[in-house]
Amino acid sequence: MFKLEKCRKIFIDFDGVIVDSNKFKEEAIQHAIIKLLGHTKNNIKAIEYFNINAGISRKKKLSLFFKEKDISQIMEIYSKDCKKFFSTANPTNGLKEFLAYLNINHKNIKKYILSGGEKGEIEYFLNKNSLNDFFNEILASEKSKVNHFKEKQVEHNDIFIGDSNNDLQASIKSGIKFILLEKYKSLKSFPKDELIQKNIILKTTNFESLIY
Repeated sequence: MFKLEKCRKIFIDFDGVIVDSNKFKEEAIQHAIIKLLGHTKNNIKAIEYFNINAGISRKKKLSLFFKEKDISQIMEIYSKDCKKFFSTANPTNGLKEFLAYLNINHKNIKKYILSGGEKGEIEYFLNKNSLNDFFNEILASEKSKVNHFKEKQVEHNDIFIGDSNNDLQASIKSGIKFILLEKYKSLKSFPKDELIQKNIILKTTNFESLIY
């Protein structure tokens, strides 16, 4: 078990952690790109890169492969599909209970959503599931996760709960503790075993195991 006595901030990733959305998003970006631009080598390469690099801003990823006009159209299709998905999606197992536990037992810990996703989509999901009041702030795609950590002046005992290689790399660069939640993972973006063994304090299936 990990200890929270010295923790002042907990950051929680969104896709694959707060909501089981990894598989959906992998299919949604493929749908958006192929629908708009067809089945070309460049487009398939872009889809693969997009999905391997979960946790990074979608616009930043798409800009490596497409012009600004195409990026805007891809993101419009993708965002519409995301909103439809989030309108019926539920929080992952034990999330609400874990957040309530923190509110009761660790009132001084600030809680943030830290995501490469769009802030509006995250807010929409939180509102639909009555989760807004649990979080101090949503930190989304306008900055990288490392830059968000810098702005929040993270310390060694702060914790990031994530599910991807980019999540783990951001925690390593920022010098904070990392919990790997793997039940809703994508094999495309999940960290390698060697990196996991050396750099996490806990690997777990869902939030229920964090309540004690």
